[in-house]
Amino acid sequence: MNKSNKSLTKVVAVIAANVFAAVLANARADDAQRVKLFVRETPITVNGRTINMCSIVQADGTPGYSPEQSGGFHVEVVNQLKAPTVLHWHGLTVPNSMDGVPFVTQAPIQPGASAMYDFPLKESGTYWMHSHYGLQEQYLVSAPLVIWNDQERAKADQQFIVTLTDFTFTPPAEILKQLRNAPAMDMGGMNMGGAAKPADGMGGMNMNGASAEPAATLPPVFTQHWDETNSRLVRAMVNAAPANIDVKYDALLANKRTIDNPEVMTVKPGETVLLRIIAASVASDFFINTGVLDAELLAVDGQLVQPVRGNYFQLAIAQRLDLRVTIPQSGGVFPIIAQGEGTTLQCGVVLATSGANFVSLSTNADMLTTPLDNTQESLLHASAPLSAKKIDRSLPAVLTGTMQGYQWFINGNKYPNRNTLDVKLGERVEIVFTNQTPMGHPIHLHDGAFQVVEINGKPISGAQRDTIEVPPNSTIKIAFDADNIGLWPLHCHIGYHADSGMMTLLKYDGADTQFWQPEQVPLEKLDL
Repeated sequence: MNKSNKSLTKVVAVIAANVFAAVLANARADDAQRVKLFVRETPITVNGRTINMCSIVQADGTPGYSPEQSGGFHVEVVNQLKAPTVLHWHGLTVPNSMDGVPFVTQAPIQPGASAMYDFPLKESGTYWMHSHYGLQEQYLVSAPLVIWNDQERAKADQQFIVTLTDFTFTPPAEILKQLRNAPAMDMGGMNMGGAAKPADGMGGMNMNGASAEPAATLPPVFTQHWDETNSRLVRAMVNAAPANIDVKYDALLANKRTIDNPEVMTVKPGETVLLRIIAASVASDFFINTGVLDAELLAVDGQLVQPVRGNYFQLAIAQRLDLRVTIPQSGGVFPIIAQGEGTTLQCGVVLATSGANFVSLSTNADMLTTPLDNTQESLLHASAPLSAKKIDRSLPAVLTGTMQGYQWFINGNKYPNRNTLDVKLGERVEIVFTNQTPMGHPIHLHDGAFQVVEINGKPISGAQRDTIEVPPNSTIKIAFDADNIGLWPLHCHIGYHADSGMMTLLKYDGADTQFWQPEQVPLEKLDL
C-alpha cells in the first residue's frame, strides 16, 4: 500500500470512529437524563448599579455543568437570547462537530432554538464553557465545566469553584469601536481604555515592549518571584514597567461578586481545600494571592502537574489552576485574592471557619503589576508528558498587531480568511509561537491538550495545557500528536484581539469543512 492510500485509510478509520462515538453517545443519551443549559439574560448588580448581563444555567439555576466522566457529555443548549449564540467546551477533546464554533464547526444557534451535544468524556478536572459568538463572553456568557471521577474527588476534603471575570458597563461593541478608532500609535502605546480613556498607569513602553526609562526611575510594581531558598512562588516588589493593557474595566468579579461583597466559603480547621480557579475573563490576566495559606499547584487547564508550592500564582485568560490549601487548626479567615494584571482592581473569595469574624477586604491593590511572564511556566512539569517521538511537522505562529485600526495577526494574516495551518493524521506536530508585540497573548488551541516543550529556546518537559500565555517579546514551543481529525481554531483568547483578527485554523488533511464559512463571520460585532 502506498503512502497516499495509507493516509486515506487512516482518515476513513478516524471518521468512522468519530461517527461511531457520536452514535454511541446519542444512544447512551436516550438512557441518561439530558441536561438542558439555558443561555439567557440575567440581572447583576455591580458597584451599586443593576444591569442585564447573561448566564449559562440549568433549569434550577445551577451555573454550568458538572458531569461524571463515566457517563459522558449529554447537553441540550437552549438559546433564550435575542441574538444567535454557540457554546464551546473549552479544553475538552471532542468530535470536531461538537466543538461549538460558529461558521467553523456548526451554524449559530438562533434565538429560541437549541442544539444537542453528545460525546464521551476523555478528560476529568477543571474546564469551562463559553460563547464563541462575537463578544458575548463580555456579557458573561460563560460558566464552569468540572468533570468528576473518584480521582478528582480525592484531591481534597472540600472543593470550591472560583470563576473570575472582568466587568464593564460599556457595551463591548462600543469598546471595540473606540479601540478601532483610537489615534494611531506604536505598539508600545496600546493604552486606550474601554471608554476611550487611557488605562491607568500604562505607557513608558517602546516598540520592543521594554521600558524606555532606567529601572531606578520606574514605579514599584508587584511581580511573581521564585524563592529559591524555600522553593516557593511568592510576591515581590520591583521597579519595572507595569503590564500593558488596552481595556479598562469597572470591576473584576469572583463568582459574579465584587471585592466588597465576596463569597464566604465555610471550611473546617485542619481540612484540605481545593480551589478550582477559572479565568473566564475577556481581557484580564490575573495574579492569585493565597496570603498566609501555603498552596500546592496540582493541575493547570485540567491536567496534572508535579506540585509547585507558593502563595502567588499566575493565571492567564482562559487558563485554570487547581490550588490545594490546608486550613490551620486554629481556624480563622483566609482571603484568596485575584489582582488584574496591570491594574489595581481586585476580586476574590474568603475561606472562613465557623465563628471566625470576617470584616471586609481591601477593594484595590496598593500597586500595579508587571506582565505575566515565564517564571511559573518554566517550573511546571507534566505528570504525564508526551512520549518521545520525532517531530513530523513544525508550524510557525508569529503574533503581531497594529493600533492603526486595532488589527491583530497570526503569520501576517487577519481572520476571517481561508489560510490554515495544515497537518496530517498521526503526525507529531510542534507550533512555535513568536510574540513580536509588547502585550502577552493567551493562545488557545481547540481539541484538548498540548505540551509546552520549549521557552525562549530552552527545552523543557513542561505542562500539558490547552491555553498558553506567550509573554511580550518571547517565543514558546508546544507539541502534540495529531490524532483527532477536524478543523480546529487557534486564537488569542483576549476577545478583542480574536475578534480583530488574531485567529487561524489548524486543518487536518481530509477534515470536513461543510460549516466553514469565514465570509459569514460578522465583521461588526453586534451587542445583545
